[in-house]
Amino acid sequence: MFTIMKPTASSLALLTVVVTLAGCTSSPSAENWRTPEVPNELSSALSMGSLPFESYETSSAERQQLQVGTASLLGRCLSEYDISATFAGDYIQQVSTEPGSPLIFQWGGRLGTLTLDQASQFGYAAPPGGEWVNGSGIYLSSPGNLFPIPPEDATQAAQLAAALYGPDQAAGVGEGGAQVELSPELVPRDQSGQAPPKGGCYGVVEDEIGIPLLDLRDIESDTYGLTFNHDAVKNVAGLWSECMKDEGYDYARFEEAPEANAGAINDETIAAATADVACTASSRWPDTFYFVLGDYQQQAIDKQPELFQSALDAERQRLEKINTLIGE
Repeated sequence: MFTIMKPTASSLALLTVVVTLAGCTSSPSAENWRTPEVPNELSSALSMGSLPFESYETSSAERQQLQVGTASLLGRCLSEYDISATFAGDYIQQVSTEPGSPLIFQWGGRLGTLTLDQASQFGYAAPPGGEWVNGSGIYLSSPGNLFPIPPEDATQAAQLAAALYGPDQAAGVGEGGAQVELSPELVPRDQSGQAPPKGGCYGVVEDEIGIPLLDLRDIESDTYGLTFNHDAVKNVAGLWSECMKDEGYDYARFEEAPEANAGAINDETIAAATADVACTASSRWPDTFYFVLGDYQQQAIDKQPELFQSALDAERQRLEKINTLIGE
């Protein structure tokens, strides 16, 4: 259900870590799930209201603090081996090293709520200072999705890997994609001459924090898969798809449009986004989609309320501990 892009070096030393809902052509097992009954009349406010899972998430600002704090602790550990790194994550917005080539992030609002005014100016991209997301379409983010941006030099990349993950992971990618093993004499060492411990700085920092995050994206993905396979959702998705075809776009599902037109602001992406806004209005797919999704999310919570509460508690407690450690 998930697609995870592992970190790779780029000419700008920039990284977008993508965790997005892959095209769910089949539903997860419907066993133990009740199929929501969709009323004939639905409120248009459904797409704007909060979803049940959101009650068990900290704010984006707190998740940013959590990721930046974790990166800071990792950087502190790396400095003991005279190594530095830049980290990328779902809540860390990257900055281009070339002012003339800024990164263009996806708009971070809920799918199906894009306004015509914004679409006509920015397409699916985030406006300056606006909500953004490291992904497109339906994006499943996690505060635990944090990775280093590897250096382009294979030896330096291998040294970073050794420090972060442990000497047994001391490898980098050289020219042509060949893996470069780090020779023992090049393994980074601290001032006392000690190599990084097994598990590297990630292990050290996790032991220091002592509060692991709980990743609920598998459950979130299941609720999306069930929603997409609900008959009422398929019906409104079909209406939206036919409308888009009339406008010259062949998309089977509504998350495909932003995915296909992400990362650019030009006449083509603006045209696709404005057509999407019109077809979304005529099909009213968000009303049905978010009604069904909300129902499935509440079912998931009712099945394991302690799991969701534990996930929220872990985020809060981890952030508090990180702030304490950084302040030491």
